[in-house]
Amino acid sequence: FLDILEREHVPATFFEIGDQIATYGQGGAVERRMLADGDMIGDHTWNHHDVAGAGAFAQGEIEKDAAAIRQLTGFTPCLFRAPYGDTSPALISEARSLGFTTIQWDIDPRDWARPGVGAIVSNVLANAHNGAIIIQHDGGGDRSETLAALPQEITALRKRGYEFVTITQLLGQKLIYK
Repeated sequence: FLDILEREHVPATFFEIGDQIATYGQGGAVERRMLADGDMIGDHTWNHHDVAGAGAFAQGEIEKDAAAIRQLTGFTPCLFRAPYGDTSPALISEARSLGFTTIQWDIDPRDWARPGVGAIVSNVLANAHNGAIIIQHDGGGDRSETLAALPQEITALRKRGYEFVTITQLLGQKLIYK
């Protein structure tokens, strides 16, 4: 994914699951590469459990993930995306009290279900609009369809005049990483 995004000069926001960082992150090297490229890393909980009920369990899931990201990169995430998109006013308040902006998405091509490259691309293009946040998955299983769809999406969206930014840029914030 990073190779394609780098080649196409497309920044992205990656919401990471803490207990998968070691599997995909090569000791933080991948995350440091993301940040060096200008990509953003957000918190997606420690192990992808439903945390919509908020409270101590949710706080622990969020804080443990953020600590893992910070330990490997020196970067403190400020964005949070709840597993499955399951939020509640209590969870949003909990995340906010921990310093996070809770993020949802506008376009879900259901790439995790492996519907085929054409279906993923068609879904993204049919639903694209200014300010859209497209959710796609780069971990947790076979992501070959998503990977194959990505260059097609980028090319088609650029032809339509869209630009790519991180969620923090979309919100008018700035990545601070040294």
